[in-house]
Amino acid sequence: MTFARITWPYIENSIDRLVDLAASLTPDERAHRPDFDGANSIATLTGHTIANAEDNLLGTLLGDPVAYDRERDFDAPETDIEQVRARWERVRAALAARLDELDDARLLTPTVHPRRGEITGAAILVVVARHAAEHLAHAELTRDLIRSGRAAR
Repeated sequence: MTFARITWPYIENSIDRLVDLAASLTPDERAHRPDFDGANSIATLTGHTIANAEDNLLGTLLGDPVAYDRERDFDAPETDIEQVRARWERVRAALAARLDELDDARLLTPTVHPRRGEITGAAILVVVARHAAEHLAHAELTRDLIRSGRAAR
């Protein structure tokens, strides 16, 4: 079993849970940005996490053309859950179909990352897994704050 095959389920599970969490909320709850410095809406966290996985895995690791606009993730997040699900399903299917291209030799070869400089593919997988898990936790906390009424409106 390759490192990509070992790592992928963790990335996939975190993003699945993030999308399911977003789907469990109303559009207003998804779009709500808590009144705390640096806080983001669940819509922002979800869209950004999917875009980040797409950019890093399909774009940087697999060389697909990906138009990544990080600022758009934060300035104009998608709140339509069907659009979010459809995007995640497209990204997930594309990644799952090409996972075997990421053999261990390829993952140990340094590649140039647009924001991180030279980095191995294995490190990119770890970064994406960590990133997805962090934003899932952010979204869970944001949901809990919204439900408790502590996320000032």
